[in-house]
Amino acid sequence: MEDTQAQLVLQSLRYCLETSTISNADLAKLAQITTKKPRQMSQAHLDLAKILYEELSGSGSPKEIRHGTEAYVRSLTWLGKSQEARELLLKSHYVTGVEPSEAVEAETAQGDDALIAEDEVEIETRDTRRLGMWNSILAGFSRENDEVELLRTLAIMKEHGVDYKIGTATKVLDFYITKQDPVAVERYWRDCQRIFSKDHGKHNKSGLNPFNSAVSRVLTWCLSSNNLALGHAVVKDVMASNPSKPIWDAVLVWGAGTRKSVEEIGRMLVVMEKSNETIPDESEWRVPDSATVNALVRYAISQNDPYMAERFIGLGREHDIQPDAETFILQMDYRLSVNDVDGALVAYKHLQAQDLSTNSDVHAVNRLIVALCTSQRHDFETIMSVVADLSDREASFDATTVSTLSVLHLNRDEIHDVIDLLNTHSFGYSSAERASIRQTLVDYCLDSRTTTSWAWDTYTILRSIFDEMAREERTQIMLNFFSRERADMAVNVFNHMRHHSRHDTIPNDETYVSAFLGCAKLGDLESLEVVHNQLKLDYNVTQTTYCLNALIIAYSVCEMPRAALDYWDDIVASREGPTYNSIHIALRACEKSPFGDIKAQEIWARLRKNNVELDHSMWASYIAALAGNGDNELARTVLEEAEQNGEVEVDAFLLGSFLDAGAGQLKQADIEIWAKEKYPEVWRVLEEEIGWDVDEGRMRKVKIDRTVTP
Repeated sequence: MEDTQAQLVLQSLRYCLETSTISNADLAKLAQITTKKPRQMSQAHLDLAKILYEELSGSGSPKEIRHGTEAYVRSLTWLGKSQEARELLLKSHYVTGVEPSEAVEAETAQGDDALIAEDEVEIETRDTRRLGMWNSILAGFSRENDEVELLRTLAIMKEHGVDYKIGTATKVLDFYITKQDPVAVERYWRDCQRIFSKDHGKHNKSGLNPFNSAVSRVLTWCLSSNNLALGHAVVKDVMASNPSKPIWDAVLVWGAGTRKSVEEIGRMLVVMEKSNETIPDESEWRVPDSATVNALVRYAISQNDPYMAERFIGLGREHDIQPDAETFILQMDYRLSVNDVDGALVAYKHLQAQDLSTNSDVHAVNRLIVALCTSQRHDFETIMSVVADLSDREASFDATTVSTLSVLHLNRDEIHDVIDLLNTHSFGYSSAERASIRQTLVDYCLDSRTTTSWAWDTYTILRSIFDEMAREERTQIMLNFFSRERADMAVNVFNHMRHHSRHDTIPNDETYVSAFLGCAKLGDLESLEVVHNQLKLDYNVTQTTYCLNALIIAYSVCEMPRAALDYWDDIVASREGPTYNSIHIALRACEKSPFGDIKAQEIWARLRKNNVELDHSMWASYIAALAGNGDNELARTVLEEAEQNGEVEVDAFLLGSFLDAGAGQLKQADIEIWAKEKYPEVWRVLEEEIGWDVDEGRMRKVKIDRTVTP
């Protein structure tokens, strides 16, 4: 149950508990599902487990209470709250043994041998579950790297008479392997060995018992950490008595890790087979099989040595060990790791003849699909035949596979296939997996190589299937359509945000500013008015100075500078007031507005009256505002007086702003004649080092940055 599903289950459960009655049996079933670790743990999982624990603790049977407790304990440890989990377990009945209700049931059943046997099974199950909860807490402290609390938990377990079994010992061993502590690893390895020897009869026939796994992990760690002395000691210990087949496999891997050649490993296989001569019971013989070869292949893969892996598979065939499904899966993995897609495809075809009922190949086949899509050397039919195999088996698709296939279909204009693919798989993923798919589609939408129509189709899919798409991503898409010169599409994206129900998705002032500036970039007055009308109706957004600045810029660029200046008056009248950017923006609007020089003088007089600090760039904006309305004489007079009074120093930027704002070719020529005479050195820099372009109307556009921002 992934976090997206857990959130929905939690909401549903709360509603049901408020409006109806749910049986304890159903709550217990849900608790059992909650004990299975998801790929991404979330607060919703923990809240769900807590409710189940509280509900079942109030009125459930001992077995139901146990399920609720286990779900809550495990959830706490998975979220890094192992100390809370331990406190919870210490308060429960599962510390000291049989609860009173269970004791009564046992007494009642004593007249019936069948019932007594059933009760003994239940008690054994309860004890196993209790130990499992303690082991979960140990594993939790291990993940949290909390050695003090881990050792304290061991002491508490001993104090309460909880059996210290092989599973517990391996949890502690794993912690010290992760911690890279050779002394502690050796100590707890000895603990595992002692407990295994004590319970040898229970575990010896099991190929999956924790001791076998512990041997493999210790030897692997000894190889990776170069602690060969301990590794040799472990091998000597386990080989002293005729070891089980899985331990033989681990020792063979150790041999490969200590630089034994493939031929020497082959001789070790012969020794393994000869060891059976001393075992009269053929059912207990140690016979090398595909699991043996697979263990060696896995080691070769860990060493990034595909050649060694192939030689081990060949060694198996020499000993009449035929590859099984796992062998071909490993073969696909290491061939894909070196980008041998064709080789992986061959292994996949061999895999089809194997028993795949366990779906153990699904991850490898997903990797193959992604590799086929990205190699760009394989035809569409080949890819789809592999995809169809997974679909026919109703196997799960990895999020990366879905992302890759979605892009493949989008590039083929197969929109309905993308929708079917996402509807089939995307709702079963965790939020992180959904986010990865969503990001792939957003990136595809934003890619300049994607056609506008395909980008719009992709956005439509995103909006339909990924409703959780955040405001930032939607804003990026909106701006992308502005950059494609499709203001209509951009405004539609904006309107979709505007009509969304979620607060973190509806437009904020940043969104409005982005939309205003996007409309300004295209000079699209109609789109600007649509967005502006939405702002007027939006009670969630306050019209700040930042927002009004953007409106002035947008209306100025859309050839409505007089309307833009109305918002300057709004800024001046507001509590927040204007910023320096506001002044530059207003003067730029004056530059483009009829009779804007009068408004510019009014603004300038007010600034002087209020003793506002007027820097060099502010003088440039004011001079340009006067020149923009054709009043070169006034602009020159103001500039010369300011220079004489030491208020400003005339440089190339100021002179360039004056020229750039000139109202027509004649006015620009007039400015040039004056500047060459009055400031010859500055003009030389402007003409020779900075320069200008000439637009279609033969107007000079000086190569200086006069852009203004909100």
